[in-house]
This record gives sequence, structure tokens and C-alpha cells, in this order.
Amino acid sequence: MCGIAGQFKFRDIADRELLKRMTDAMIHRGPDGEGFYFNENVGLGTRRLKVIDLETGDQPIHNQNKNVWVVFNGEIYNYKELRMALRSKGYTFYTKSDTEVIAHLYDEYGENFVEYLDGMFAIALWDERKKKLLVARDRVGEKPLYYYFDDGQFLFASEMKAVLECPDVPREIDFLALHGFFVYGRVSAPRAIFKSVKKLEPATVLTVENGVVKTRRYWSLSFREKFTGSEDEIKKELRKCFEKSVRSMMTADVPLGALLSGGVDSSAVVAMMAKNSDRPITTFSVGFKERDFSELEYARIVAKKFGTDHHEFIIEPKVLEVLPKLVKHFDEPFGDASIIPTYYVSEAARKKLIVALTGDGGDELFAGYEWFRAVKIAQKYNKLPQFLRKFLGQIGRLLPDTGRREGLIRYAHKLKKLLETQAGKSGDALDVFLNMNAGFTEACARDELYGETMSGAIKDFNVHELRRTQLGEYNGNDPLEAVLYSQFRSLLPDMFFTKVDRASMAASLETRAPFASREMVELAAKIPFDYKLRGNQTKYIFKKAMEGILPDEILYRHKKGFGIPLAAWIKDKKISANIRETVFDKSVLDLGFFNERYIKGLYERHMSGREDNATRIWLLYVFALWHREFVKNTY
Repeated sequence: MCGIAGQFKFRDIADRELLKRMTDAMIHRGPDGEGFYFNENVGLGTRRLKVIDLETGDQPIHNQNKNVWVVFNGEIYNYKELRMALRSKGYTFYTKSDTEVIAHLYDEYGENFVEYLDGMFAIALWDERKKKLLVARDRVGEKPLYYYFDDGQFLFASEMKAVLECPDVPREIDFLALHGFFVYGRVSAPRAIFKSVKKLEPATVLTVENGVVKTRRYWSLSFREKFTGSEDEIKKELRKCFEKSVRSMMTADVPLGALLSGGVDSSAVVAMMAKNSDRPITTFSVGFKERDFSELEYARIVAKKFGTDHHEFIIEPKVLEVLPKLVKHFDEPFGDASIIPTYYVSEAARKKLIVALTGDGGDELFAGYEWFRAVKIAQKYNKLPQFLRKFLGQIGRLLPDTGRREGLIRYAHKLKKLLETQAGKSGDALDVFLNMNAGFTEACARDELYGETMSGAIKDFNVHELRRTQLGEYNGNDPLEAVLYSQFRSLLPDMFFTKVDRASMAASLETRAPFASREMVELAAKIPFDYKLRGNQTKYIFKKAMEGILPDEILYRHKKGFGIPLAAWIKDKKISANIRETVFDKSVLDLGFFNERYIKGLYERHMSGREDNATRIWLLYVFALWHREFVKNTY
């Protein structure tokens, strides 16, 4: 695991001092050392976290003729098989690392080398013979890559802060990206929060040659081919594939364990790790004093069943101390408040581990979100007469707002969201899903949240269009499966993998997600959607496959997710005072981005208990903190 950076100057010599500043900005990603390659107008740099080949694996790595050089962030899980195949073709190796495999694969297959890799990666490769730079990102977007180019240079790095070390990079906010943040809680690739910077999309190769930048997607997930066998046959194949994926990710020359939430996915990972290990698996869990949000009791059940070396922590996060730190690590506004417990569990795990496996990706592959149930209900609801839907929408406004995640009141909250967002509308499945999962809905953002500056900037833009464009890639025939693909394509890389990457790397901990292996992802796409959402049961086939391995009290309890008591936190006296001071600071209000009267009302209604506006307030708070760090304080 590393942080990588580079510069390709089209007419001048590469700036060694700049590249040093860029790698220093990411020292948390690689505290074990640094490495550089310079050749006239190109420079590559890396910060290394040693995981595999501790003695000879320092980057940059070259091929036999030293005319191909590679820096690489991530892990290649099938590198041993690739290494054997390349040896049979006559290639020799001077390291035991997975990075050297990349250099030789390029010699053998050219730009198509990336198609042979199974892993999480952001790769930069310099071909001295062709004077060509190539950068690539893994299929599902686990590892990040930012870039900037103008008529004189191309810059890239694992984090945007490293790219911003170059004074040539303008910091003009991309209003369309910012609008996406307030609706989705994240900035979706290929956009970045600054207009001048871009994020390389997953499964994409970018080349720079003769000053020309080109991109191409090298892989897409197909839903066309489906299993026709029995349920038992599907379960057997799924268990086999999942165990293989977990086993492949247990390769490391440093201490390895797991982050255990107590949910189905992380519990299944721990179960397979225990099966494939001759010693107890080290597991880490965090919980809250608010029992409604804590899953420690379930993590203990799993830890006891599989005899893990278990460590758990009750956290009362110091939000005012840790959030500004995390804002710096995220580089862009990021709205998922579960970044806080993710960072705390990563920090705790790093005291004993260098590598931790996680359960990320299971919900996006197997329809684990309860919102899919709501979408099914909404599809029936939308067939009702419009006048009846409007009437039910008025009833929805009378239902209570709550941050609770258990009991009947939890479902009242979801019903309220459904009735309010669909009143008088007849949207398709994607519209329903997007409206119900928004921070601010598209309409609310345009009509109430924004001031003149933002309103004018986005007047001809619909934030959902990017999702619809991505949906055009879906080649199946089930509208709910299409929504699932949309989540795989956007929510997973831009929200959840981003969260885990930044939080774990802030603690210098490498995380791996067995659900995201190529074989696992492609197998899941072959399983008919009816096996994923069966009646009211989310993640049906995966839970069935884990029966007899995981206890029923883990498999069939209500899903909580890795959430936090955000509504209560915001009402804390110190936190609420800081939020008010930060969000309503003159430097923020004077931007003209927001309707001051609306956001003050939003805040007051939450504090009085009339509405649960925690998510929306949090988005405003995070943006204000980000703006202070990356815009206001830089000039």
C-alpha cells in the first residue's frame, strides 16, 4: 500500500522539489519510506507502507531493460500466478513484489496488461521507449487517483492535496460537483470539487503521449448471463467463490486481521478467515454508548464463535477535534459521518495490525439496503391515482422525524420519507431510490437551499443525469437490478471505498474488501435479482449461503449499518455552538452559495426537535470546514 504521485512536463524538466512536496503530503499513506524516478521531463514518486516483500519491494520498480518504470498503490491478489506465467515466458525477477509483475505484464501485453490484474490498485507506468505515461485504476474503484493537466504538464496523485502542491493548479470550485455533494453527500467521479482537477473513474486507463490525454474503460460489469441452476447450486458456487476471495486476500508479510462490525458481511469475512488460518484471527470493533447505534453485542457473538483475538472500544468521539483532521484527509467535502467511527476503529486496529479485511461491497452486490424494499413498495404506490398520492404525502408530513434505527418508529421514518418524496410523482425505480436517499433533494437544493451564485451556476444541470448515464451501461432487464448497478457504479467507489480508504490511510492501515474481487463481483452479477431481494428479505441468497456458518441471530436480525447518533451529537452544546459559528460564519454566508434564511430555519427546527435535519446540517457543516481549510486559508 502506498501513495503515488508524478509529473510529466511536456517541454521542461520535471520539478524534483515539487514531487518531493507531493509525496510528503501523503506520508500517512506510506510511513515506511519514499522512492523516486526521474528522467528529464518525467518524475514518479511514492510513499510506501510495507506489506509484501519487505526487503526488496521498494518502488519505483523497473522491467529487465530499465525502460519501463512503475509506481503502484494497492495489492495484486493474483500476482503469484501471474509471476509463474511470466517466468514460463522467459521473464526474470529481481524482487518478490507484486509491483514487478506489472512491469513485465506491460512488456508482454502492452496497455492491455491491466486486464490480467485482480486486485485493488492505482498504477502509474512510464514507458521510456514511447515517452508515454499510463495511469490506471482498479475495476471497482477501491484505490483513488486524482489528476490535473494543462498545455504544459500532467500531474497525478493518490490524493488531491498532493496535486494542489503545484501552484499552477487553480482552486476554482466546480459548482456542479458541489451540487452533487449536497444531493448525494459526495463528489462523484470524474468530477472533483475544483474545476481544474479530475478523478480517474474505476476500470479506466488514461494515457499521456505527445501532450495528448486519452481515456478508455477496460472493463464493465455484465448482467446479461444468468445462472439457470438450482438455489442449492448457486449457494454452493457462492460459498466457494467467497472463501477463495477471502483466502487470496490473506497474503501479507505483516500482521493481518479484520474489522468486525457484527453485520452479516464482516462476520462472513471473519468466518472464512478463521477457516483458512491456523491461528486466531485478530478482530476489532467499535461501538457507542447509545445502544441503538452499537453493534458490539453481535460482534462479540461472532468473535466467540470463531475464537478470534477480539478487541472492542466504546467511543465518545471528540467531533470538534477529529472532524477537522478528517476534512484535511478527505480533500473534498464528504458527507458520510460514519467516517468518524471508521477512523477510530482503523486507528485502534493499527496498534496491532498493518492489514485488515472488511465487509465492504456486500450490500452493493446482493441488495443489502432496506431501501430496496421501499423501492418495491414505491413501484406499487406510484400506480395509485395522483390525488391519492398527494393526500398520502400530506399524511407523511405528520409522521415523526427520528434518528432511531430500531423498532416501529424506524419504519415510520422510512414511510415518511417515501410518502413525502413520492407525493404526486410517478418516477421510475432509479428516481425513487435517488429521491429517498438524498441529503437535499434536487428540488429542495434549487428552490430553498441555494443563493443566487449557486442557483445561477446549476440552472441547466440535473445532478441525476450522471447516474442515468451510468445506468445506460447496465445490460440486464430488471429495473431493480439496474438500481443495484447504479449503487455499485457510484455509491460504492465514490462514498464507501472513499470513506474506508481515507479513514484507514489516515491511520496508515491497509484495508482489503473480499466482496470486491473480480471473480466475486462477476459471479454476483450472474445471480438473478430475485435471489438477492426475495420478498421482504434483503441479501437473500448470500444469507442462505452462510446458513450453518454464521448464527441465525447474525444472519436474520434487522440491519443497522455503520451509523452514528448524528442527530444527538448535533444537539450537544459544544458541537452545536461550533456548527453555528462555522456554518454561519460571514466568510461562508458572503459566498452567495446559500439562502441564509433557509439554513437558519433548518438549524432552528432541528434544535427545537420539530424536525430531524441532522444529515442536511452535517453537509453544511462539513462544507464550511472544508472551505475554511482548502479555500479560505490558502489565500
